[in-house]
Amino acid sequence: MALTHGKKLRKISQMNVIKHKIDDTVFEMWIGIILFAVVCELAGVCFAHDRLGLTVGIALGAALSCFGTWHIWHMLDSSLGSGDEKGVSKRIGTGYLIRYLALIVLVAVLYLTKLGDPFAAFIAYLGMKPAAYLQPRLHRFLHRHD
Repeated sequence: MALTHGKKLRKISQMNVIKHKIDDTVFEMWIGIILFAVVCELAGVCFAHDRLGLTVGIALGAALSCFGTWHIWHMLDSSLGSGDEKGVSKRIGTGYLIRYLALIVLVAVLYLTKLGDPFAAFIAYLGMKPAAYLQPRLHRFLHRHD
């Protein structure tokens, strides 16, 4: 009985290490998304007629991208180790649909209300991709003294 309890404690300890590592990765992704949004803002301000709309669109798109990054991490973290392959596949597919529905709603609301630039929001949402490429470099930079 004690051996089984020891194995459980070891597994929990390993999961906490993985969870902490993933939390760092999400934070580093957020930094990359924000850097991408700043680059988009600086590039777009030079050409935009409606600078406020551009800024609002980029800010909302980047915020949704940050939420999407967290949501992907949360879905994977809660699904891995559950042992139910069919359920995991269904949950991940549902999460994918939720994130893209949120993007469609954001773009539609910005388009219909004219509160911000829907194209800028979409481009900022795509900041997840360059952030993913930038994440290993950010990790090395942020943890260079560890």
